[in-house]
Amino acid sequence: MKSSRRQTGNSGSKPTPSRPLKSWSDRLILDCASQLSGPEVLTVLMHGTTLATALREARKDLSFTFFTPEHFFSRTLHSFHDADASAGTRQIHITCAADPPEQTYNCAVFPTLTGDSSEVAQEMFQTLHARLQPGGKLFVSTNNLKGKWLESQLKALYATVEIRKSAHGVLFIATRAQPIKKTRGFRARFSIRHQDQVLTCESRPGVFSHRKLDGGARALIRSLLLLTDPAAVTGPAPRKIVEMGAGCGAVSIAAATSFPDAELLAVDSDARAVQCTAQTAALNGNTRIKTLLTSEGAVPEPGTWDLLLGNPPYYSDFRIAELFLQTAKKSLRPGGRIHIVTKPVEWQEARMKQLFNNVQAHKLGEYTVFTAVQKG
Repeated sequence: MKSSRRQTGNSGSKPTPSRPLKSWSDRLILDCASQLSGPEVLTVLMHGTTLATALREARKDLSFTFFTPEHFFSRTLHSFHDADASAGTRQIHITCAADPPEQTYNCAVFPTLTGDSSEVAQEMFQTLHARLQPGGKLFVSTNNLKGKWLESQLKALYATVEIRKSAHGVLFIATRAQPIKKTRGFRARFSIRHQDQVLTCESRPGVFSHRKLDGGARALIRSLLLLTDPAAVTGPAPRKIVEMGAGCGAVSIAAATSFPDAELLAVDSDARAVQCTAQTAALNGNTRIKTLLTSEGAVPEPGTWDLLLGNPPYYSDFRIAELFLQTAKKSLRPGGRIHIVTKPVEWQEARMKQLFNNVQAHKLGEYTVFTAVQKG
């Protein structure tokens, strides 16, 4: 395994994008845009989309495939690049899927950030190796000033790894040689017990509840028992159930077990999560769970659903949690129920009382599940 090391400081002017790049990882990639070989370049976008525009401006001679598993980023890419792609000015392909397209590329680009999942990076390095032609190059950047772990992972797979350090991070240029003799599997399966049944779930790096059931998901599953308690709820069992942020599909398969006559829709903005949920349903022989990839909160047949389940992440000033609640308002029929699991209870309780009736808090382990009823 060969390795070369030098400081950054390429001769010639660096490209200046019309939209400033906030991420140093993106800037490191853009600084070496002149060295991207073509015509086919695969760009992996896990944290944002501004790099896509910058690369297109810097290298108008290349054909770019912009890949992201995140539906929100895909929407953004389409909004900025669809017009140029349809006009045929340059070859542009936008792909939102669980994995990059299975074709051969001359080089690939993958900016990373400190704190990223190590398994996501390992899986992507292996996948990109398979997508590159012999002699193809992978450009990996990080805002970590040392980048030792990334260096070790790249050296384990690629023939040579050039290392360029700067004051704000590290850029790696890895060259593919022969195919990997033994590829590593990153998918995992685990079992959960629900209603005296053992259910199998499949997950992969980057998907919520990877390798084991998350505590919030466990609490949300436990809250399903409230719907079978005559003292807690009246009326028929739910026949139409939607889960927001399905992850690996553990909650959806548990709900399908609790209510065997119900149809279920598992929604997620991550294409890998949608893929895992579909596989979880198949592993348990369930054909009633359908999946939907979206970041817009739009559920088909609004106003007809009996139950919405959700375990939203709490960042971006509760933006995603608010999206879940607004989706419930649009999706549930009058009298339909919502179950939302959370740790930060103050915001959740106050907001649900503004939107729904009969809001109740149920302490289940370290988490609280708020239940409520759609207003008539």
